[in-house]
Amino acid sequence: MGATGPIDLDGVRDRLAYLLERGEAVLASHYRSELSHQDFVDAERFREWRVGCLAFLAEAFGADSPYLREFEFSCDSPYLNAAARGQAVLRAAREYLSFGRMARVEELAAAEVLNDLIAIAERRLRSGAIGAALAIAGAVLEDTLRRNARVRKIAFRESLDGVEELNQRLWQAGVYPIAVRRKIDAWRTLASGGIAEDDDGRAAVAAMLREVRNFVADHLA
Repeated sequence: MGATGPIDLDGVRDRLAYLLERGEAVLASHYRSELSHQDFVDAERFREWRVGCLAFLAEAFGADSPYLREFEFSCDSPYLNAAARGQAVLRAAREYLSFGRMARVEELAAAEVLNDLIAIAERRLRSGAIGAALAIAGAVLEDTLRRNARVRKIAFRESLDGVEELNQRLWQAGVYPIAVRRKIDAWRTLASGGIAEDDDGRAAVAAMLREVRNFVADHLA
């Protein structure tokens, strides 16, 4: 921990639990902008929560802790995805307090973020927003592939390469077999080609979300 002297772990846990509860309220305030067609959370509620989180993480883990750095970097605006990333960092901190140094904060936070996004996609799908759910699934897939390539130091073009190129490079590096590569190609085709807004389309996206969730669990580097 970053502070000197005795640490009141119960107090830290209680404060963290409070911030996690506030974070859920922030996520629950999400809405979709009719102008930009992007998902946001209530800005005032987000800012108040974010300031509290930054102060807590600095006091509890230190100004140089990976938790504070990750939160500052990932949770910097009232976009829904950014708020979900911030909440994920708090859960990673809770995991650390419970189990110690058994997992890196980056891995825990990434897994939490991606699973949160899939859960958001599932809610959008249930509300009938098939296209939005499909877009989120595609973004989660690409992020997982990018993290794999970075961690394994597989060369790729950050600003140019998408799912197709990343999939090819990871398969060539032996990260997964040809069957997984073909499945990813099928997901990419589905995500990029759009889908009918009907029961068949809803079923196809629901299946993709389940499979992408499993892919994240099996292949998040």
